[in-house]
Amino acid sequence: MLPALRALDLRVSALGATRHLTAAAVAVLLLGLGAATAGPGVQPAAQEQPLAASSLAVEPQVVQPSLGAPARRAVPAARPRALPAAPHHHAGPTVARWLPTGTGMWIHNWEATEGGHAPQVVARAQAAGLTHLYVQTGSSKKGWIGEPVLSQLLPATEGTDLKVIAWDFPKLLDPEGDARRLARAARWHRPGVPRVAAVAPDIETHAEGTHATPSSIERYYRTLRQELPARIAILATVPWPSEKRLYNYPYTRTALHADAFIPMAYWYNRSPSVVTATSMAVLKQFGKPVFPVGQGYDGRLDAPYLKADPTPGKSVDAFVRAARTGGATSVSLWSWQTTGDPQWQALIRASSDFRGTPHPTPLATTSAKSGRSGWHPGRPMRVP
Repeated sequence: MLPALRALDLRVSALGATRHLTAAAVAVLLLGLGAATAGPGVQPAAQEQPLAASSLAVEPQVVQPSLGAPARRAVPAARPRALPAAPHHHAGPTVARWLPTGTGMWIHNWEATEGGHAPQVVARAQAAGLTHLYVQTGSSKKGWIGEPVLSQLLPATEGTDLKVIAWDFPKLLDPEGDARRLARAARWHRPGVPRVAAVAPDIETHAEGTHATPSSIERYYRTLRQELPARIAILATVPWPSEKRLYNYPYTRTALHADAFIPMAYWYNRSPSVVTATSMAVLKQFGKPVFPVGQGYDGRLDAPYLKADPTPGKSVDAFVRAARTGGATSVSLWSWQTTGDPQWQALIRASSDFRGTPHPTPLATTSAKSGRSGWHPGRPMRVP
């Protein structure tokens, strides 16, 4: 898969002139899906709302306009030049890595999660039919905070099928330090206690205060993979590929290092079906599993000017349907602390839907010596 992705990385750099065609295609997809699959109680927005506290980063942030310019009028594609051959890689041993199936919930404040009482967290998770929990173990601002949650939660999961996935919000001012902090969670161990099953780095955009540059992202993922146990999968948590982000977020670069994508499919006043279906359609093209995380919270927490969603549970239902239709074998909601009862009930319904989903064969990943590939902001992706 790596050689194919790197060939794509080179090819899209040579086809930069098709960017406008792709942008138009994404816009058409968004409008078409909105007309066909708009969820109840949620209206598509004329312009995307920026992510703020609802994103997996929970530190106070200044909301800035989303990166990128609107899609432009389509222009004829330039004839591509001959492409150089993809770099050759030396394959290493194959490693099986666990990937989530079923339903999950995100935790960003352990003390506010059932009072930090691990047995209660596990009991509620099992009652809701959850199969995994994403728990914050650190951030660039908070540093390492994983000891309290892991020392309590992991022992409480012993004898259950509930898996724990560690997540971290790096600002990437110190990519190597950020990567080692998350890897520390994956290496955490006590005799007779279950281990963390996977990691989910939440790498966001400049609007959320992340120093997301070609160098910082490459250094982060390279260090993370080197520091992680071989069995641990990297679940890349990324902004959903809206018409504005498609050309400004390094989805291709991320795919070179990640084992799966987790798009933050938060819909605000858009249709949850549109946001989710677009996320699935675009990111599946990288050949990696896609496990979207949906909006379990009231969007007015971020944008008080929005109208209240009269049927938030049905919005989550629409999110789940779109994810399933797109081929997802796992979904989750952000977050335990902010999800209302209607959204919890929708997640419980989703757990029944996913219960019959067979667990995929553990991801067989080959270690490879990463070669240099050209940086580009994810263009030009072909959207169905």
